[in-house]
Amino acid sequence: MIVNAALTFLDREGWDALTINALANQLGTKGPSLYNHVHSLEDLRRTVRMRVIDDIIAMLNTVAQGRTREDAVVVMASAYRSYAHHHPGRYSAFTRMPFGGDDPEYSAATRAAAGPVIAVLASFGLEGEDAFYAALEFWSALHGFVLLEMTGVMDDIDTDAVFTDMLLRLASGMERR
Repeated sequence: MIVNAALTFLDREGWDALTINALANQLGTKGPSLYNHVHSLEDLRRTVRMRVIDDIIAMLNTVAQGRTREDAVVVMASAYRSYAHHHPGRYSAFTRMPFGGDDPEYSAATRAAAGPVIAVLASFGLEGEDAFYAALEFWSALHGFVLLEMTGVMDDIDTDAVFTDMLLRLASGMERR
């Protein structure tokens, strides 16, 4: 219940506004009572990030199921973009995740986030380290596009057309690799 409330809070108020007291106010309780359920704000944020990672992985696996190559790239990227727009606070939590750190479970989850994309890249013949780096390139392009779009930089252009063109270029590049 607390994690779901935190996810809702994130989408409405944003990552930086997430505090124990702010979440407690949303839940109609006092901050100290939340400490019966979470150890600290950092613990809550870690739990939220893990949940968002799991949700994104599940979403990408679902939309990519039975799809390959360009079709899978377009569908996955479109779902990713839609998630970012519909869940801006959750997306912010997702994009703040470090790949390293002292938390092996969290580090493994961040690497697993590339899994659905790596599975699709196998349909282009990419495997191992090549697939992992291609997945990072794919995510970098999507993340950059989504950020530009969300900050209003591309308000005066047909972002759907530019997005589709970008995806086809990415897929074409994967084909040539």
